[in-house]
Amino acid sequence: MSGLEVLALLLLLGTGALVVTLKNAIHAALALILNFLVLAGVYIALDARFLGFIQIIVYAGTIVVLFLFVIMLLYAAQGDVGFDPLVGSKPLAALLSLGAAALFYLSLSGLSLGQGKDLQGGLPQALGPLLYGDWLFALLGVGFLLLVATVAAVALVQPQRPLDALKPEEKEKEVMR
Repeated sequence: MSGLEVLALLLLLGTGALVVTLKNAIHAALALILNFLVLAGVYIALDARFLGFIQIIVYAGTIVVLFLFVIMLLYAAQGDVGFDPLVGSKPLAALLSLGAAALFYLSLSGLSLGQGKDLQGGLPQALGPLLYGDWLFALLGVGFLLLVATVAAVALVQPQRPLDALKPEEKEKEVMR
């Protein structure tokens, strides 16, 4: 391994560890941006310029902005709701998680992760048939996982309190809705 490969490996591992260990969610999202930028640099160094720029535009830009939006929603809706609105849905969540894990296993088990494929430097002409052919289920699974995570985060922060837990002035506003 060359010095740049070791540096990229250490940066990827370090920023990945920061993403999951930082207590502040905003700082974790910033570490995730740095991780995505280092990964884009690795793609560019591997002569996959298209993948590198897509990594910056889609992941470091769009996806992290979506994560930050959800984090801000969570911070804005923090407060004592008085009860757990999702207490009955934990078994359903566990069942759906097992189903998603099985789907990912099945979709990834049939993949040949690029062995023998000429990706032509990550050009769209070479990646398109792979993404929408061989790797279609993996691509759809990732999109579905992002959608479910966003919907779940929004559902978790909804202030659904029973009327008897509200103050009298809050009850009037809630009844008027």
